[in-house]
Parts: sequence; C-alpha cells; structure tokens
Amino acid sequence: MTNENKRISFLKEEGRDFTAVLRERVNQFFKDAGVSSRANFAMHFKTAFYATCILLGYILILSNQGSMLGLFLSYMLLGFVMAIGIMNIAHDALHGAYASNSFKNRVLGYSMDLCGAISFYWRKEHTIDHHTFTNIAEHDSDLGVPYVLRLCPKAPRYWFHRFQHFYAPLLYSINLLKWVYYSDVKRLFKVLKEGKNAPGNPSHTEIFFMIAFKFVHIALFLALPIFILPFAWWVVLLGYFSYLASAGITMTLIFQLAHIVEDVAFPLPTEEGKMETSFLKHQLATTSNFAVNSRLVSFLFGGLNFQVEHHIFPHVCHTHLPKISSIVRETAKEFGLPYNESATFFGAVRSHFRTLRKLGRCP
Repeated sequence: MTNENKRISFLKEEGRDFTAVLRERVNQFFKDAGVSSRANFAMHFKTAFYATCILLGYILILSNQGSMLGLFLSYMLLGFVMAIGIMNIAHDALHGAYASNSFKNRVLGYSMDLCGAISFYWRKEHTIDHHTFTNIAEHDSDLGVPYVLRLCPKAPRYWFHRFQHFYAPLLYSINLLKWVYYSDVKRLFKVLKEGKNAPGNPSHTEIFFMIAFKFVHIALFLALPIFILPFAWWVVLLGYFSYLASAGITMTLIFQLAHIVEDVAFPLPTEEGKMETSFLKHQLATTSNFAVNSRLVSFLFGGLNFQVEHHIFPHVCHTHLPKISSIVRETAKEFGLPYNESATFFGAVRSHFRTLRKLGRCP
C-alpha cells in the first residue's frame, strides 16, 4: 500500500446506522444457522471437483499424440479450468475466507502460484488495495491500466480509447502473460535487489516459494510437454500461450463485471483524503452483482457474481454469499442505499462493454 493510499479515510457511522445493523443481522444469521462462515461441505466438494478437473485437463494435454488443433484446445480448456479453480479456491483462501487457519489458507493460495502468477502480490493488490479503495482513481490497483485502457472518469483520455470496447478482449487475453512474465519478474528483481527488510517486501520463505513455483509452473506446463509431445517446441509454446490467454481473459473479464459496469460510482476523496460515505456504503455504491439466480454462474465463478456481499464480507466463504444476499439487499433498501445488479451474465458483459465505450468517448 502506498503512502498516498494510507491518507484515505472513510466517514464513521454513529449509532445503529447501516454498518452496525447489517453486521448484526448477518452475524445473527450464522448464529441461528449454527454454521461457520468459512468453508462448508459445498466448498470442500468444489475444491475436490476443480482440482480433479485441472488434473484431468493436464493429463489431456500430455496424452495428445498428433492433433495440433487438439493440443491448442486442450491448453485452452486447461486455462479456463485453472482460472475457474483460482476464482473458487485461491480467491477465498487469500481472503482468509476458506479456513480459520491462516496456514491452510496460505497453502491453498499457492494454487495461484501453480497457475503461474505470484499470489503474494495479488493478495496485497487485490485484498488490500482494491478491496479498501474500490473504484477510487489512483488508489484502486485494478484501475491502474496506464494508457491502453480508460477504466474510470478521472483517467486521461486519448484518441484510441474511442475503440477500447473493441480491443479490450485482446488486452484481457494477454493480461496473465504480462502478469506472469513481466510484472512478477520485475517485482522479483526488485525484491532481490532491496532485500526482505524493505517495507512491504516478502520474507525469505515467501521469496523461495515465489521462485520455486515459477520453475514448477514452467516445468509442468511448458518444458515437460515439449519433452513428451510429438510436436515442435514452438507448437507447444503456442499452445502454452493459448493456455495463458484463456485463463487471462476468463479471470479479467469476470472481475471487471463487478466494478466497470453501468450504475456503479467512481467517487473521489476530498483534498484532505476524506471520503463522503462510510466504508460499507462505499462498497455498495462501487460494486455490482450479476446473475445471482443462476446456479451455474455461481458454481463456475466462485461466488464472484455476489460481489456486493463479497466486498462487504470478504472473510465469508463464497458458498454462503447467496444465503446472506437477501439480508444485504433488504437492509440496503431499508436505509435507502443502492444495490447494483445485472439480472444475467451476458447482461453484465454488455453493460461492461457499454461502460468501456462511454469512458472511451466521454471527457
């Protein structure tokens, strides 16, 4: 977190305002139900299911003995399944929502590193920066896409942004490639140069796992297939790139549907760094749900379609979010607060690209 981010403060509510009432009602729900807010049977089943799917997808790649098209499709399928697995398992674990045991959460969070991306930095930029400063320009790391995309009204607008709703999918598809081989490598060199004692830098243990998982990822998903499969190295490399593209566009698009859509707000702090609303009211204004009545969407995307509830209760396992959504919706209505949502998945996708188009054309 930057020093600039530390200066942001939210309005404190007094008495039984929205925050106190909502927390009381949700806590009472778990108490009455007699269940933990962490992972339940449904979550453990999903973990086993997606781990099995990832393993089968990997075996499918290694078992290919001649079809180049089959190789590319297998890599793309694995990329999609890996992205889904990360959104279901690693996302909850890195929020501390999977288990009450921090060690178990960290171990499960390393599934993101296995996918190729360093989870230590994702946890910092997502669970801290993004979740604290949602949709606040220059503070929310998810809005920090320099030049190529304009994701909020305060960002500078260039002539080519008029077309960003057309070329955005291409950028989404290379997002994981950039993350794995540019952003992470740049951070690693910076850490090795500064040492672990520099503010915000990881420990020696974390650094070891960062580097080790990079090598394991490359060995499993690139080197071993090159050695085993009857294809030229460059064919396997292209297949591997299709894996990164599939995973990248899946994860990037799903996360965009919560905040870069119509009706959500992009509030700015005062010159003194103060926001005009409380933290939870800010999350309501800047976040949107989608397809909450679709069991398929909820199963696939790790409850990220319940982003309003997730941003207000990030330490609650996503399998519980559908059960508390009605509490959040009704409490928001009671206090006259917004509750943003799109009825369907494709409705949210259309809203996202309409928002990109508007941001690209409006000053």
